[in-house]
Amino acid sequence: MKTTKINEWFGRRAKGIIRYRGLILLLFLFTLFAAGYGLKSFKIDSSDDNYFLEDDPMMVMTDQFKEIFGNDYFIGVLAETDNVFTKRNLELIRKLSNELEDSVSYADKITSLTDIEFTLGTDDGMEIVQIVPEEIPASTEGLDEIKQLTYSKPYVAERLVSKDGKLSWIVLKLMPFPDDWQEKGLANPEMLTGKEIETIIGKEEYKELHLKATGMPYVIYKKTAFFGKEFVKIMGLSILLAIIVLILATKSFRGVLIPLFAAISSIIIVYGIIGHIRYPVDMASITIPMLLALAIAIGYSIHVFSFFKRQLFTYGNRKEAVFFALTETGWPIFFTALTTIGALLSFLIIPVKMVQFIGATTAGCVFVTFFIIILVMPALLSIGKNRTPHPHYTKKGGRWLERKLEKTAQRVMSAPKTIIAVSAALAVILICGAVKVEPAFDIEKTMGRRIPYVKDILELSESELGSLYSYNLMIEFPENEQAKHPENLKKLDEIAEYAKTFSLTKRTTSILDILKDLNRVLNENREAFYTIPNDRNQVAQMLLLYENAGGTESEYWMDYDYKRLRLMVELNDFNSNEAEKELKDIQAKANQLFPNAKVSVVGNLPQFVTMMQYVVSGQVSSFFIALIAIAILLMVVFGSVKIGLIGLIPNIAPAITIGGIMGWTGMPLDMMTVTIIPMILGLAVDDTIHFINHGKLEFQKRGTYNSSIFHTFRTVGVALVLTTVIISASFLTYTTSVAKMYINLGILATAGMLAALLADFFITPILLKMFKIFGHERISQKPVTAKETIEQEKTEKLVEY
Repeated sequence: MKTTKINEWFGRRAKGIIRYRGLILLLFLFTLFAAGYGLKSFKIDSSDDNYFLEDDPMMVMTDQFKEIFGNDYFIGVLAETDNVFTKRNLELIRKLSNELEDSVSYADKITSLTDIEFTLGTDDGMEIVQIVPEEIPASTEGLDEIKQLTYSKPYVAERLVSKDGKLSWIVLKLMPFPDDWQEKGLANPEMLTGKEIETIIGKEEYKELHLKATGMPYVIYKKTAFFGKEFVKIMGLSILLAIIVLILATKSFRGVLIPLFAAISSIIIVYGIIGHIRYPVDMASITIPMLLALAIAIGYSIHVFSFFKRQLFTYGNRKEAVFFALTETGWPIFFTALTTIGALLSFLIIPVKMVQFIGATTAGCVFVTFFIIILVMPALLSIGKNRTPHPHYTKKGGRWLERKLEKTAQRVMSAPKTIIAVSAALAVILICGAVKVEPAFDIEKTMGRRIPYVKDILELSESELGSLYSYNLMIEFPENEQAKHPENLKKLDEIAEYAKTFSLTKRTTSILDILKDLNRVLNENREAFYTIPNDRNQVAQMLLLYENAGGTESEYWMDYDYKRLRLMVELNDFNSNEAEKELKDIQAKANQLFPNAKVSVVGNLPQFVTMMQYVVSGQVSSFFIALIAIAILLMVVFGSVKIGLIGLIPNIAPAITIGGIMGWTGMPLDMMTVTIIPMILGLAVDDTIHFINHGKLEFQKRGTYNSSIFHTFRTVGVALVLTTVIISASFLTYTTSVAKMYINLGILATAGMLAALLADFFITPILLKMFKIFGHERISQKPVTAKETIEQEKTEKLVEY
């Protein structure tokens, strides 16, 4: 493409912008306020269900499960005392159980030591009683009787109290959360439930029980609160670092104010639009588009301001400097914005809402930022008086960094073989590490124990009673009544026993627990009868007897039509690879035993595993889609397949670097790190575009690769260094967090940006000359050194304004 003509087109636009700057600024302010008004409707929703698309098969199965068995979410509270079986502790547990059931908005049924269906045999058959009587005894004999009754059924005791009697487990089943809570103006059910639990367990009166809570609504509430604080800290540090770097780089009030104004404006406009459409956003992902918007806006501003300041220092005419800056940077900034948007939109192929939000929102921020930099920034820079040319700029041969970069260019072009050899060796080492990367979505690997609430939840899960992760196996038979057939119940028992052999399984729960207990109770509590009866009528009679006695627990494990069975498996730990294997194994076992039934596996564990599968496959796909899109754009814009392919080589460096660091250090592939490689690829190609674009222009002027590369280092090199420093500084603010996923994101993104800069400084120039990208050299009379160049530019008419 005719780069010179395109640059001239942007120059003409600069004249129009200066002429109509008042109208442009007025229209921009109107847009800013109109879009920003949507921020008042901005919604946060961190539910794990909202990570999936509405028509996702996992969510379809989950919705079907909830229609039959209700909410699969629960709240677990672990009480820790010296001895559960004291009058004081039992009174507190009962009071807590009652308050949880009465005060939590979506409470359905409580199960605790003081509130459980405990079956006893009678002359008439059986009755359901409470282990702890209404009037709790104070005597040792009375308390010992409660303890003895509790442990008389080990399969009951193991769910309620630890073997040493120091821990007690309370489970609150929840009613289904309404899907239309937003339309009705209700509070977010997960957040509301989590907040209510936090309030109750934090009361002074329960301090003696040393309570710890778990369950997805509680985790979601704590996670949102944690990331809300992290958001304020990280964004504050990012803005502070950006201001410091801008002050050092521009030494100008306008050079600091305009980039920050551009960044904040793009964030307000994009997030305001999100508020207008009422799209719910996960708190953990909200900072990434904001930080990238900040970094990109400052990066683009640096490119424009660098050329503006260079021209202003040389000639002193403000409007002519704006014209020159937009002429030189308008096209490459447009092209870099286009390639960055293309790379970010590759996230849309990953069927996870959080990842799609990051890609689409960040792409939107880049789009808005481009127009702010191209339209608003020139208008603001043109306002003011002209100045006297800088007296030392020509004399010293440019600024300090320009001179240092020129020397760097000379060293690079003098040792191409050494640089290529060292780069190849590093690439091999990093690729070997990249193949070791493993996915992980468990809370310990992604968040870490340094976060107080995560530490408490993990300690609770590792205790004898508590659990966080679980999954449900639902078996749907072709006809009603089949769920209570003894042969099907025994097959379910076989699956439950099979699940207990898994390394991650803590315990299983199903209708089998109720039926086996009933059979034992009705047969004089003989242990031999803790089995499923062989007679179909006997099973039916037992269930009828149980319901007549007031039992309601069975409805959570078998539907009213006796067509479906449910088995819940709670885990003691979460290992991504092992969990994926166990889920496949239990579903295969169920399909084998029930070939004519429909088998579904739902719950938070299957959701994590499904997201992991999406992320792993999407990571590869989005990377290659971004790579192909960028390659095509490079080929089309530069009018050469060779330039397009050569331009890709240095941009693979960030991906290799990030993958290698992750593999060799054991950083997992999670919801945050999955976004890094395509994101950095989109940012890294910006430097390559600027370098190649200006290198081509300089080659057309000077005719030799060395002189054009030296001058490219001086002109765009400063901007490339400063943008990399600013973007890296923004990402490094993530390392101040205690969350592992944020720390990893900060380290990897910074490493990727530095790798991109080094590749463009050390590899791109060598490739340009090695493959003669711009054609054959010709004898040039153009100056090579910075001082000579500036002096000649002073005597030539470089621009016509």
